[in-house]
Amino acid sequence: MSTPRVVFAAALVAAAWTTAISGLVAVGAAKAEAAWLKAGPGTGYAAALKLQPPGQPVVDSAKCNSSNGGPSATLHWSYPVTALPPGFELLTATGAGGPVSTAGTTTTTSATIPLPGNNKVYVSVRATAGAWKGTRSVEVAAC
Repeated sequence: MSTPRVVFAAALVAAAWTTAISGLVAVGAAKAEAAWLKAGPGTGYAAALKLQPPGQPVVDSAKCNSSNGGPSATLHWSYPVTALPPGFELLTATGAGGPVSTAGTTTTTSATIPLPGNNKVYVSVRATAGAWKGTRSVEVAAC
């Protein structure tokens, strides 16, 4: 890559990070998503858009005891169609509104996840794109 292109690319990266950081400060980390797009050799730019929260998960089935492989839940949710399809992170909590743990990830709008015990478990989903994480969905009781 030629020196002018390296300098130009460095300027683009600095401008993109300045824009992303100031945008995060202004609207909060949960409301921002950035992705690098490349149109062709020697060109590149950053695009920013909001990660939408997934629809409320629906528990299709739940196995709430420790026999035969342990507690698990199969669920699905909706997600609005966007230009950049995100992945999803599935979260569990042992209390409503409590601290969450990651139970798995997927690129589809359904999954079967392990549950952290035999007691009441709450499940939520959030959209992800690389290191960016969106707002969590509404929690639902799985067991």
